[in-house]
Amino acid sequence: MLNFFRKFGFTKRDVILIVSLIVTIAAGLIIKWSDWKEQINKFDYNAADSIYETKLTASFRQLELSPENKDKLKRLKIVTDSLMREKDSVSDSHELLTIGKKININTSYASELQLLPGIGKVMAERIVEYREQNGEYKQTEDIMYVKGIGQKKFDKIKNLITTDSSGNK
Repeated sequence: MLNFFRKFGFTKRDVILIVSLIVTIAAGLIIKWSDWKEQINKFDYNAADSIYETKLTASFRQLELSPENKDKLKRLKIVTDSLMREKDSVSDSHELLTIGKKININTSYASELQLLPGIGKVMAERIVEYREQNGEYKQTEDIMYVKGIGQKKFDKIKNLITTDSSGNK
């Protein structure tokens, strides 16, 4: 066979290269047209998917939610997570404001005053400090004497504060 290729001017190295190419191409064609690849990838995912879907649907039934309401569930989780972060940022000693209950600025601690909108730790401490230095607030408008509380901030909190010990004024 080597003599056959030498008639055409090929060297021994050229013949080895040509034979290697022919063997490689033949192996590639055999692999391509054989069924060995299909046998490996013939796993049926439908069975696993249907089991997962059945369990998922059962879970939603237990929650009394249908899979169509997944978006509502995701939104609920987001809201719940944000509320938990908010709750964690407020110390455990804080009581949540109940509807109709007002904070008495003459008796409240700084931690309670922080529940008011726009009142942070520093502002709450200023309110308490002003009260300790100047005596009780006579009326709710007196809180505007505290540095940092102007008309806008007062308008936000005026319906949430009182100077009356009964919490109604």
